[in-house]
Amino acid sequence: MQIEANNYTIAVLGSGTMGQGIAQIAGTAGHPVLLYDVSQEQTQSAIENIAVRLERSVNKEKITDKKRTQILANIKPVQTLEELAKAKLAIEAIIEDLLIKQDVFSQLESLLEEDAILATNTSSIDLNEMGSVLKRPERLVGMHFFNPAPVMALVEVVQSTETDSEVADIVFSLAEQWGKSPVHVCSSPGFIVNRAARPFYSEALAILKEGGTDAATCDAIMRECGGFRMGPFELMDLIGLDVNYAVTCQIWESYQRHPRFAPSVLQKELVDSGRLGRKSGQGFFEYGVDVEMQVPKNAPESPAPISLIIEGPEKLPHSLLKLIEGGSLKTKNISGNGIIRLPAGAAVMISNGKSSTERSFDLGENVISLDLCLDYFQSPRIALAPASQCSANALQEAVGLFQSLGKLVSVLKDIPGMVLTRTVAMLSNEASLLVQEEVSDAAGVNLAMRKGVNYPQGPLDWAEQWGFFLVVETLDNLRKFYGERYQVSSWLQQKAKQN
Repeated sequence: MQIEANNYTIAVLGSGTMGQGIAQIAGTAGHPVLLYDVSQEQTQSAIENIAVRLERSVNKEKITDKKRTQILANIKPVQTLEELAKAKLAIEAIIEDLLIKQDVFSQLESLLEEDAILATNTSSIDLNEMGSVLKRPERLVGMHFFNPAPVMALVEVVQSTETDSEVADIVFSLAEQWGKSPVHVCSSPGFIVNRAARPFYSEALAILKEGGTDAATCDAIMRECGGFRMGPFELMDLIGLDVNYAVTCQIWESYQRHPRFAPSVLQKELVDSGRLGRKSGQGFFEYGVDVEMQVPKNAPESPAPISLIIEGPEKLPHSLLKLIEGGSLKTKNISGNGIIRLPAGAAVMISNGKSSTERSFDLGENVISLDLCLDYFQSPRIALAPASQCSANALQEAVGLFQSLGKLVSVLKDIPGMVLTRTVAMLSNEASLLVQEEVSDAAGVNLAMRKGVNYPQGPLDWAEQWGFFLVVETLDNLRKFYGERYQVSSWLQQKAKQN
């Protein structure tokens, strides 16, 4: 469905950061754009900010000076709602207040043509409730952009139970014409991204509270082992702890306070004390000209073992075998269950959601757990967690093994699921619940998490790569230790049976 841009007027309501970005996107695509805000000063400031950003793009040779002039000419500031009457699509990006949004849309509905589309950029408000006051709720759709809107590719196209599918398809096609990656979503608290991303933060906060490791080391594991662009603590500091905490609380309340969304007491204490992250100078880390950033803790240099026995190499990830085979240690492969056996008697095993101490008790031998990696061969870091009874000599051998293979090594406190293992398991579980509840399909969820928050891989793609059975096993073990928070979705259970 191709829409002729120069004949399709877009109204943007709200000239804050998101409104500016949306206006710039539509103007760049060639649409006449009407930009409205209750504050005329804010509207004028928005036009100036857009001009500055476009000038930077000219200087970087991303656009020509002629293109910059055309884009600015496409964006017209207006002073009254009545001036928006000829818009085919009105996108609101105003304050996240249901009553205010309902009032604005009710006014727009009386001004615009009956076939005009009303779109909201809300990140969390239920469209069914928002549209309940409208005469034509079928013309209301969500068009949730991500900040900064001109840069971020994802647009969540959200449908209420009343939204006309043709309306959603038009908005979806427009987003594609604008160079975005849209996904269809049924209205549900948090939509895809804000809901599916909660475990990224909540697991990190739980790990810190349990003393599994410090914030800087946790961030390093998530970046270097998991391939995430930022770790959870540095990202929370960037977002603002107050903002992140508020979103968590909102989703928790929306899901009847389910344990998997429960906010962290640790985060609340920081918010209450005014430690909000970068904007306050302190959060999980401290910021300032003379402040030294906290660095991850690396294990001291240790000698490598003289040899290894790999029991059941076919049960280990290909990237881990490739890493070991690329080393110079004498290695013997025998049948077994995916264990790297060290001369000092310890068994190195990939984490399955149990603590190393519990696994040692189950197996009758000392276990050192190895955290999940997106790619063991490429990862610059490895994380290990020894059982409480593990000897210092055995731990040194495990550390030395991976150091001899060119890796930095983080040694964690022995908590169930370590860092990346429990986080990816919970990300996969929440993503699967979105599919199970028909909020979106698996492809849409994977795309949303890659394009909306720059995850290295869609969580359901990652679960498939890891092995659905292993994800379910990990979650079951975590649930036995921690409780209902880690309850496995029926969608994942079914996938595990099929595979």
